[in-house]
Amino acid sequence: MGFATITTTHTVGSAWQRASCLLVAALLVSLLLTLALPAAQAAQATANVAVPTTSQTLVFRAPEPGPLSHALQEIMQEAYAQHNVQVEYVEMPRTRSLVEANNGRIAGELGRLPDLDENYPNLRRSSFPLFGFQLVLVADRRYCGVCNLQDVENLAYINGQQGPVQLLKQESFKGPTVQAQDLHQLHLMFSNNRVRALLINDFEARQLGYYQQKHLVIVPLKYIVGYHYLHKQHEALLAKLDSTLDEMHDNGRITQIFNDHQVIIEPLQEFNQPPHFQLVSAAAGLWRTRTSVDGSGRYWDVIRHVFEPVADELDLHTSSFQRAVLGLQDQRFDMLIGSNIEQVRVDAISSRLHVDYDMDLYVFALNQHSITAAMQGALKRPVCFVAGYHYEHYFPTGTSFYYGSNSLDCFVMLDKGRVGAVVTFRANQPDWITTPYHELKLREADPLHVLFHNTPRGRLLRDWFDTQFRKLVSSGEIRQFYSEPDLEHAQLDTDKDR
Repeated sequence: MGFATITTTHTVGSAWQRASCLLVAALLVSLLLTLALPAAQAAQATANVAVPTTSQTLVFRAPEPGPLSHALQEIMQEAYAQHNVQVEYVEMPRTRSLVEANNGRIAGELGRLPDLDENYPNLRRSSFPLFGFQLVLVADRRYCGVCNLQDVENLAYINGQQGPVQLLKQESFKGPTVQAQDLHQLHLMFSNNRVRALLINDFEARQLGYYQQKHLVIVPLKYIVGYHYLHKQHEALLAKLDSTLDEMHDNGRITQIFNDHQVIIEPLQEFNQPPHFQLVSAAAGLWRTRTSVDGSGRYWDVIRHVFEPVADELDLHTSSFQRAVLGLQDQRFDMLIGSNIEQVRVDAISSRLHVDYDMDLYVFALNQHSITAAMQGALKRPVCFVAGYHYEHYFPTGTSFYYGSNSLDCFVMLDKGRVGAVVTFRANQPDWITTPYHELKLREADPLHVLFHNTPRGRLLRDWFDTQFRKLVSSGEIRQFYSEPDLEHAQLDTDKDR
């Protein structure tokens, strides 16, 4: 019906053919438009979505395994990931990695000293202080006393570490030095007595368990801050990375990562001027010639020498050892002098330097059978020692104990059969014995320290004590308070031929 209005000179058959062609053409156009619409819509949708940026990979030297290294790797991987950068590591020596980083064959250095770019001009330093550590001297206090750098016969450090090299040059160290290839080799040199001392980072000393070895002294020499480095071709990343690290620091993420890996970062306390305290108090058990009730004795002389110049008032208390320990635990005293953490097991920190050595520790009994039974956990009567000490770990589980006020009380009860054994030093045996007790050595002499609270005030007191006591021993002024036999027994006589 629609076609009847069309004016044409063609015949009816010809008009129908033309109309049919137009209809087919219209249908084809409609079909093509229908097919093209989804494609156009898809193209438009694609145009509205950002094309993902290709991920970048940076390669660094793999650090030696350890808590700090693992923490740093986690921090940097997390920071770089926010900028679509992956981090990978390759094994190579420290000295070679510096050359490779400077030449751009690896991306940079995960963590190094702040002046590294002076000798490697193609490296660019991050402005964010990534971590801090102490460069420490590790030595055996029985050989070098307070163990100043110049007191040690020789030392070793890890090849490629810049801190030890700079320090030895700065201090003009004249003794022989050995360079180990890695931490494992360094430890073997020291444990096999091939070298007398090590110059290492404090986190490496902790990793090797040196802080828990009672005869080793850890001497902080220098506090060093480590930074991240990139080759100049990646310099554009530094500003972004620093901003991310600042944010991670401010929101506590970096601290959390360090805590997760049990990393301890303790700045070295340096005293540009003496501290000041209104009141400093100290407690000790009664030690003849060391801590008398009247305030005399060499331990009290040392405490007065160290703290009287910086305190308005100094309060010294001599009592039973148990009361002294409880006084520290209850925070009634700032310090306990003449003990160590293992003996008293209090929540405290110890002076790095020892003030003395005690004596070999023995278990005494009336007969050998009782000694054997005590060490096998079969002793029927208790083992007695002075209250405040903790010698329980020398005996099997199930052993019973009696805590006396002093060693003589324990021996009285031993003679009367009320206890089966006594733990103390040989010098504490009573004068009344006519027949020697049977004995067994439990351990050799231990170093004795000053214990402080694990608080900011306690750490300040501890650091001041260590600083001043080191000067006292190094200058020879210690001889005002210790006789030559006392110094020799205390392992503080660094002048003797060792």
